[in-house]
Amino acid sequence: MQNLDVKDKARNAKTAKEYLERVLNQLLTDYQTTSSERQQLAVWEETQEFTILGAIEMFATDIRGYAFQAIADARLEENIVDSLHQLNIFDIPYFADWYFSIELHYPQIKRYVEKLNYLRLLVIEYIKNY
Repeated sequence: MQNLDVKDKARNAKTAKEYLERVLNQLLTDYQTTSSERQQLAVWEETQEFTILGAIEMFATDIRGYAFQAIADARLEENIVDSLHQLNIFDIPYFADWYFSIELHYPQIKRYVEKLNYLRLLVIEYIKNY
């Protein structure tokens, strides 16, 4: 019976990796579709004391890096889960204020951030389970 458990776990890990890769690829495509909104946001940011685009770029770089490591079978330490929990972009006060105060503006960028956050949660789940 133990061999069946090992086979199932290996199959589930493979499926999880494929799903991580699919979400990651969707994010790369989604990023391209946010071009015009990023330009508009850059103009808006000129009058602000903070940068939303900068926060998104840092968040995306970190999350994509962890996802690429998981897909490439790199050894991911359990303490990475703590780092991923701390990477919650919605914990940044000015970002959360921007995200929730301008509901109708920048829908593509907001969906992109939501999908990035989803990928963050998937990577956490992957590390914990596999």
